[in-house]
Amino acid sequence: MTNEKLRRTRMIRELTQEQVAEKVQQRIIDQMFRQPFSNKRPLRIPAFDAKAVSRLEVGDVTWPGRYVRDALCHVLGVADPSEIGLYSKKSRLIHDEVSTSHRRTLLAGSLAGLVPAPGHLPPPARLGADDLVAIEQRVDDLAALDRLRGGAATLHFAIGELDRLLGMRKSSMRPEVRNRLNTAVANLANVAGWSSFDAGRTKHSRVLFRLGIDAARESEDVDALCHLATNFARQEIQHRDAEKALRLADMGASSRLPRAALAMIEAVRAQALALRGEEGQVRRCVDNAGAVYSRCTDLLGGPKWTWTITEEKVNSDAGYALYRLAVGTGRRSPELVNTLRAAEQNADPTRARVKALVTARLATVLYQQGAREEADHHAKAAGLLAGTVTSVRLDLALNEMRDQAVLR
Repeated sequence: MTNEKLRRTRMIRELTQEQVAEKVQQRIIDQMFRQPFSNKRPLRIPAFDAKAVSRLEVGDVTWPGRYVRDALCHVLGVADPSEIGLYSKKSRLIHDEVSTSHRRTLLAGSLAGLVPAPGHLPPPARLGADDLVAIEQRVDDLAALDRLRGGAATLHFAIGELDRLLGMRKSSMRPEVRNRLNTAVANLANVAGWSSFDAGRTKHSRVLFRLGIDAARESEDVDALCHLATNFARQEIQHRDAEKALRLADMGASSRLPRAALAMIEAVRAQALALRGEEGQVRRCVDNAGAVYSRCTDLLGGPKWTWTITEEKVNSDAGYALYRLAVGTGRRSPELVNTLRAAEQNADPTRARVKALVTARLATVLYQQGAREEADHHAKAAGLLAGTVTSVRLDLALNEMRDQAVLR
């Protein structure tokens, strides 16, 4: 049976199915990441798109998941799912006899004395290995949210979770569990530091990166230390501090790292050296990055964060080093445009920020080289991609692109 209530409510509010889907998806993300850590089930964000709205309106689905129901009610401005024609087929009789609002009141009353207020959850008395599974999944989910939505959309969630995770250090646990907890603290501080940097809060990000580095050293986790140090180095490169960036890249290096991470370190070193205009050393590091990565045999064999170090990612980092070199010296780089084109074409569509950054840099170089028609095409694409991401770093790249467009 067609859900005319839902369709009519949507149309009264002058929203398309796509607009409803986008608002519902963002609401789901906001609500799910306000939850405290759970040691029961890993966080899974429900996917919701225009097709899902259509299925609800034609009646193929009458009772979506709780997060979707609550988000739909919020977006469409109703108090109860029944107001937009949603109902559970299995419990329709109960639905008809007892109002949802009454049941919700009873449930809220029964839970009020059991659940502490958000932000004031005490740490568990004892932490076990099973508890770390949910915590580690939470960190992975926050990292994925940062890649999808940008630092400004992720930062407050990451800071809140980091505060709770630091409180768990007071819990009793075995030494091996404490090491895993410190690694989780390091990885979460990395997400928070990177999100803070991406949101333009450099002062805070430096504190967070240092906190993470201390935790990684305490757990003796060279992988986490490498990830933190290279992300910290990228921030210093953005702020034109080549010496500090090189020291951080060296801090992250270790013979125990997988080849993908070693290739990334070489690419980050190339970016730092580009700030000093050392063309020969930049090209050696770029070549080293490609050579090391070509010997990768099992990308999924390393820690999860290295899974994102694809060939396209290494090429993108190398392209940025050549880009910084070209911008700094004013000399054209024959392979730069091809490198950026390849990175733009092969960029993961789920990582909108990376794709937008690469596209903006490609447009900037094309403007420098006088290829205005192609540059305009990529500039427009970068602007469209930027509309889905909140990132100060991306804003800076777009401003640099626009400056070149005016100059040329």
